[in-house]
Amino acid sequence: MGCSVLFGRSTEIEMIRSFMTGARGADRVLVFGGDPGVGKSALLDVGADLATHAGRRVLRAAGVQFEADLQFGTLNQLLHNVIELIGELGGEHRRALDVVLGAESGPAPAPLIVGGATVALLRRAALDAGAGLALVVDDAQWIDQASRMALRYTMRRLGDADIRGLTAARLVSGNGFADDGYRIHDLAPLDEDSSDELLAAVYPALPVTARRRLCADARGNPLALLELPAALDIHRAPARVPEFPPLTRRLQSLFGSRVQTLPERTRHALLLVVLAGDASGRIALEDYLPTPEGRADLAAAERARVLVRNPRTQRLEFRHPLIRSAVVELSTGEERLAAHRRLADTFTQWPQRRAWHLGQAADTPDEEVASLLEAVSLQMFRDGSDHSRVVASMLRAAELSPAATDRARRSVRAAHLGQAITGELEQTMRLLRNNSGIATQGKSLMAALTACYHLLSNAGDGVVGVRLLLAAFGQLGETVGADLELDVSEAMYQLLFTAHYCRRDDLWSEAEAVLGRLAEHQSGLFALNRTCLASVLPFDQQVFDELDRAEGELRWTSDPNRITRVAIAGVCLDRVDGVGEPLRRVIADCQADGAITRVIDAQCLLALHTFVGSQWDEASEVADEALRLCAEYGYVLNGLLAGFVRGLVAAGRGEYELVDRFAEQLQFSASRNLGTHAVYAAHLRCLAALGASAFDDAYRHAATVAPPGEFRPYNPHAVWLVLDLTEAAARGGRLADAAAHATAAYTSGLPNISSRQRMLCAAALAVATPPEARALFEEALAVPDTERWVFDRARVELLYGEYLRRERATTAARTHLSAALAGFTALRAAPWIARVETELRATGDGRKAPRTTPLTPREQTIAELAATGLTNSQIGAQLFLSERTVSTHLHHVFGKLGVGRRSALRDALRQRTDPTTR
Repeated sequence: MGCSVLFGRSTEIEMIRSFMTGARGADRVLVFGGDPGVGKSALLDVGADLATHAGRRVLRAAGVQFEADLQFGTLNQLLHNVIELIGELGGEHRRALDVVLGAESGPAPAPLIVGGATVALLRRAALDAGAGLALVVDDAQWIDQASRMALRYTMRRLGDADIRGLTAARLVSGNGFADDGYRIHDLAPLDEDSSDELLAAVYPALPVTARRRLCADARGNPLALLELPAALDIHRAPARVPEFPPLTRRLQSLFGSRVQTLPERTRHALLLVVLAGDASGRIALEDYLPTPEGRADLAAAERARVLVRNPRTQRLEFRHPLIRSAVVELSTGEERLAAHRRLADTFTQWPQRRAWHLGQAADTPDEEVASLLEAVSLQMFRDGSDHSRVVASMLRAAELSPAATDRARRSVRAAHLGQAITGELEQTMRLLRNNSGIATQGKSLMAALTACYHLLSNAGDGVVGVRLLLAAFGQLGETVGADLELDVSEAMYQLLFTAHYCRRDDLWSEAEAVLGRLAEHQSGLFALNRTCLASVLPFDQQVFDELDRAEGELRWTSDPNRITRVAIAGVCLDRVDGVGEPLRRVIADCQADGAITRVIDAQCLLALHTFVGSQWDEASEVADEALRLCAEYGYVLNGLLAGFVRGLVAAGRGEYELVDRFAEQLQFSASRNLGTHAVYAAHLRCLAALGASAFDDAYRHAATVAPPGEFRPYNPHAVWLVLDLTEAAARGGRLADAAAHATAAYTSGLPNISSRQRMLCAAALAVATPPEARALFEEALAVPDTERWVFDRARVELLYGEYLRRERATTAARTHLSAALAGFTALRAAPWIARVETELRATGDGRKAPRTTPLTPREQTIAELAATGLTNSQIGAQLFLSERTVSTHLHHVFGKLGVGRRSALRDALRQRTDPTTR
């Protein structure tokens, strides 16, 4: 019936279905209103199909703008469908309709007679149809006055005839139809998810970066979503969406018609605003049109509703983003060049913006402007600012380069910036292939960096990536010029991370030799990352001080590069107290700016941070979102890291099929010389085995990460598994191995890393040395500030309770086992809950974990808002979350509360807070 092709309209389709098939209510007419292109006509098509399926006879008509003054034009369309029944009417009614339909000539009949004739004809048609009629009228705002009056008269005098009217109208100023007293359902734009689904279904080959950009530009308008890709000619050039996407003729008519009617001065002012503004269409009049005369020129645009005033900020904004494209397309090339030159003169105090407009004003190659654009692009990259312009500025610099070598070099830089910021992996290799000749000394470093990044992002062979970089570094001279400083810095980071993923001592040795030669080009943060990844234990106190200082300074920076790299150092040291809020800030800022790669990087690190901090629901949510983005954009390596974190939560909760899936993916990736992924897989299987009390299996997996008693260099992950290996060894009868590993943890200085490590190391030594266990367990639980490590502390409580039960200290054992039960219950750690319950039964305590799972603070907030009747979209707007995230939270809430619909939320929440209602 066509319903399946409409995305995001299930509510409206069900409304139409009920209207057509249910008992007749007070309203005979169902009206949908909304902006042009929002999908009203498509919805009427579905309504006609539903009416036909229900057995109704469908009569259709549509208002036409140029026929709005043609008397009875719309009524003529509608009644032509039942013209064969007119002969059965009485004389006066028959003659009136014959004149209306053009079958006879004569003066126009009186409206009252036409109305009565229409009532009689439609009642007869409904009777003949058996199941009734459906009158479907589109573009009702253009119905001529005579037809509108006749139809209004008819719909109010049908009596018991089963006739339903389905209508769509554009709600424009002066639209008489909107004043006819009908209840109008405003058809909202599609939400973000539905827009994305529509584009993916109709244009499956459209790159995800282009899809996301077009969704933002279309702002939920289905016509724009369907036509924008056609204007781009995506099959021939699928790389980037222009800043102002081209419009088809229909879209130009839709969004440009009002612009065309504006005075010339107003259109020139709008062009300045569009070219000077950002991708969101926000207008800062004080920057772009500083004179009262300039501001006055925009009044006409506001009156025409080309611009609207934001009720919250009172600033002017474009009514729709695509009006920007219409403004640009309606201008001439010379007008655009002149506007850019004027803006370049205006922005003398803003070097980045001035360079951009100089680049847009240049119509021939210009090395001076190209160099300026390259410099500001690199500066924006260093600062982590204006992500949308970083790549565009570098590409424009390449276009304006007179020399072929400079053009190639800048193109390759643009390729790297694209994949490192905006997720444009698709065009990276194309740019590299087109510029494969830049192998001159030193200038191949960026090409090698770009190729290695692309290779590693796709989880390719890690050794190949390291060799590419080593060969490129080998071509560098003794001195590095300022023009290569950023290339060298980024390539050193890539070499460091790639060597870490390979996890091979020989490659680390070669990488360290190169990095040692370039020590003068390394920042303090790079040195910190290098020290943490090398993981030569014990660490000096200076390393901890530097990390603490770096984390403390994150509150003052918005640079995503710095924030993620400090977080990497913190993860390696298991010292991540200060990175959570900055990572969340990176995610929010970069999502708004389209810097998808940086969003993914931050999400992976935040997921790991929240897992360690026992915020498992948030860890799962963030990891799932990272997995989705990685799948969409092709970032296989990051997807494996996100899968590792999601697998950790699954291991803790006993979701063993999920653990196996992620572990197998990691193990397969490890076969391509990415040895760190084998470590991640072993960690997942070890944690899952410990929860299931399969201690021999847990020992085998933990020992592949770090053999008992050894904390070798270049193996930072070994720090994470101290208690795991020790517990598995001791419970499997390998007490000597357990003691060796716990002792080595102390001699390697692990207790100095963090309060968490101090607690875990003391517990590990307690497990390994039974005679001193009681004192060591007490020492572990006495470490300050460990209550926030809910999972780890619950594990220590469990181990202590198990020890006390074996020592027949039953009462004390119950105390610690009860504390462990509370911690594991809060995390829904099912296998660990089962372990505790087994121990409690052995003490004679049959206590079990409560089966009511608490809501997280965010889930509680969302549940309370949903219980008030707010939609997912409204909740998301209040909490700055996407509709998808709100939906995921509500899915968890329904499961925890044991309800299946939103209407049950209020009672379920009240029962939780008021025990007397249970």
